[in-house]
Amino acid sequence: MKETFFYLTMILFLFIFIPKSFGKDISTDELKRLLEERKNGKEKFFLIDVRTEEEHKEGHIPGTDLNIPHDKIESIKNIIQNKETKLILYCRSGRRSQIAKETLKKLGYKNVINAGGIKDWKYEIQKGKSNNFLQ
Repeated sequence: MKETFFYLTMILFLFIFIPKSFGKDISTDELKRLLEERKNGKEKFFLIDVRTEEEHKEGHIPGTDLNIPHDKIESIKNIIQNKETKLILYCRSGRRSQIAKETLKKLGYKNVINAGGIKDWKYEIQKGKSNNFLQ
């Protein structure tokens, strides 16, 4: 009985204290602000959706520059050679963007930010395929 209570307590603890977005570095409000500043020429970065093409078509954050699935993120080295370039990543929940961030860090990219998941994005969504999707 004590053992069952212990396991149930641990499971409850995990559900309460696990963050909703894995490894998120900035809030959706901060990303929205950065996108506005980029429009005004005050910021430079690439916003990258690391979900699948199908997910991207269903809806993505307006201003997304590239759609590269997290398991193909290494192909970015053919597009962005400057390892100092600011890269902001997002996926559905933040888990895949964290994986992509770790991969990019291993490749030597120094300014990589996990913006978490589109599920937390409370602003407009753009539907359809981006012109920048990479296989």
